[in-house]
Amino acid sequence: MEETKFLEENDQLNQLSMNILVHAGSARDHLVHSLESLEAKDFTQAKEEVAAARKEIVIAHGLQTDTLQLEASGEQIRYSTLFCHAQDTLMTAQSEILIGEHLIRLFEAFDQK
Repeated sequence: MEETKFLEENDQLNQLSMNILVHAGSARDHLVHSLESLEAKDFTQAKEEVAAARKEIVIAHGLQTDTLQLEASGEQIRYSTLFCHAQDTLMTAQSEILIGEHLIRLFEAFDQK
């Protein structure tokens, strides 16, 4: 019985981790398109893509937060390399989006001069 519970929890954490990775990966893909649009001086498209990236990050962050709140409330979450990788990917995507948003503003300002 205990092994069955472990396998179910393991499966749930793996599924959650994959969902975070899917959304964080999608965010990074949108950001790449945003930067490509920025290179072409298509500021409208660059902003749309970075906004789409931000939406994906909000979803991924929500999934991560739910898990962290469970642990904060006392439910022990086992260590998972996959979950750790998902968190790392999420954090990297968040940082890249922040930099992308700043680049858009900078390039727009330079283009207006």
